[in-house]
Amino acid sequence: MNLRWLRDAPCDAAWNMAVDEALLLEAGEPVLRCYGFAPHAVSLGYFQRFADFADLPSGTPIVRRLTGGGAIHHGDELTFALALDASLLPRDVAGSYALLHDAVLAALAAFGCRATRLPAGHGQTARPAERWCFAEPGRDDLVTPRGKLLGSAQRRIQQPRPRVLHHGSLVLRRPALTPFVAAAEDQAAGLDREGLAEALARELAAALGLALVPSALTAAEQALAERLRDQRYGDPAFTAQR
Repeated sequence: MNLRWLRDAPCDAAWNMAVDEALLLEAGEPVLRCYGFAPHAVSLGYFQRFADFADLPSGTPIVRRLTGGGAIHHGDELTFALALDASLLPRDVAGSYALLHDAVLAALAAFGCRATRLPAGHGQTARPAERWCFAEPGRDDLVTPRGKLLGSAQRRIQQPRPRVLHHGSLVLRRPALTPFVAAAEDQAAGLDREGLAEALARELAAALGLALVPSALTAAEQALAERLRDQRYGDPAFTAQR
């Protein structure tokens, strides 16, 4: 089985979230999408309160993710979304995080960036106590001595069949709103970002036992993403619904 790989240019937050949900709902084969945010933006976990972020600088783009967890300031980072049938991942959520995070570790190590997957701590949760994803590392998070390096969250659906959307945000350079995070460029100045994206895709494909194949959105995925952007992620009422 193939792992379709989409390497997208940085896009606005509403479009990014719309494409990721479209891939969860519409894609047949497993698909990995690597991208970024332009302009930089804050994504809220699906269950977070919009009012808790009233202190953000005026004009900060804000979007609500389909996945849970804490908020992320998407600045200079490598963002990825993995959409696939649940049967291709370990049945327990912790096992799926461990599998995917070990693949990210291997990709980082190839570029001289060393991190550790935490063996203990609080487990992944859709409703975290801290409002920022990177504020308090937990079990299976990737960390360096500077802090948490990778933010991850999942959404699992049962219809039309059991599927998983896994979001990952790998910090390359520390963003202004969350200065407590670790960053890959702490250890690897002048990091080859395209090379890192390719290594990440290869390692994730290998971890899943899939063949990596470059791809692009299908017409059906594009059309669904456009509807989701217009009717959901681009709608301020959806962002502020909680």
